[in-house]
Amino acid sequence: MKTLAEQIGCKCKHFNGRMNERCDAGVVYLTVDSKDVNLKGFARMPCFREGEAVPCEKRHFPTAEEVAAKVAEIKANTQRTSRAMLAVQEDANKRGFKKGNGGRGTVPCPACSGGELMYSVASYNGHIHGKCSTPNCVWWMQ
Repeated sequence: MKTLAEQIGCKCKHFNGRMNERCDAGVVYLTVDSKDVNLKGFARMPCFREGEAVPCEKRHFPTAEEVAAKVAEIKANTQRTSRAMLAVQEDANKRGFKKGNGGRGTVPCPACSGGELMYSVASYNGHIHGKCSTPNCVWWMQ
């Protein structure tokens, strides 16, 4: 299994998923997908390091510095969201919200220390949805 850094570093900066017709640089995926039957998986596309033998003039992989910055950003966001989820879970437990007894609540957001974290617990399965009132802070759905 690849590390997060390897996953980020081995993908062209313009790749936006095969569910799209073209990448962010405007290249139509079907025009660069190799027809070589000996190539399998990611090796068939120039969008991945495994496919570097497949030509694409727009291919551009992130630098080591860009990869490190993205990894740090993802880890920081994960920690912020984890703190928020823990605060919500503690509050929901105090109120008795769980599967079979859903409800809504709010707590101060520990991720930004300025917003209000609104959440709901589904009575059907106990899953929690939460969102901070501060734009671009945390939100999640379980």
